[in-house]
Amino acid sequence: MLGVDSDSDSAFMSESVFDYCKGHGLVQTRSRAYKKNDQAWVEQKNGSIVRRLVGYGRLSGVGARTALATLYASSRLYVNFFQPSFKLKSKTRDGANVHKIYFTPATPCDRLLAHASIEPAIKARRRIGRRPPALS
Repeated sequence: MLGVDSDSDSAFMSESVFDYCKGHGLVQTRSRAYKKNDQAWVEQKNGSIVRRLVGYGRLSGVGARTALATLYASSRLYVNFFQPSFKLKSKTRDGANVHKIYFTPATPCDRLLAHASIEPAIKARRRIGRRPPALS
């Protein structure tokens, strides 16, 4: 990791975060270079994932941090690897109307297993534990 790209919130621009980044050789910036709309993307993720899991209450303290870390560790693989999502196939414009066509929803794991450039040995390792074994 080379740096921390956080928003302008005072929680992220505090002296303790600055000292942590400096002590670990990380560069701290307010957002990624040439990506001025990143904060909207982060807030969308917060609304669709974090707020759904945790709610809107403000949590503080070591106990809350430990509980959140456990919750995020459990949900991270599901959200980032096993949750099906739509991918845009094509988009056509007819005047003011935009017509979008999507692929069938699939998980990132399914997309990985279907990709031609992935070696069969890697695909076999990813399939272990993914589906129950066939009964003889």
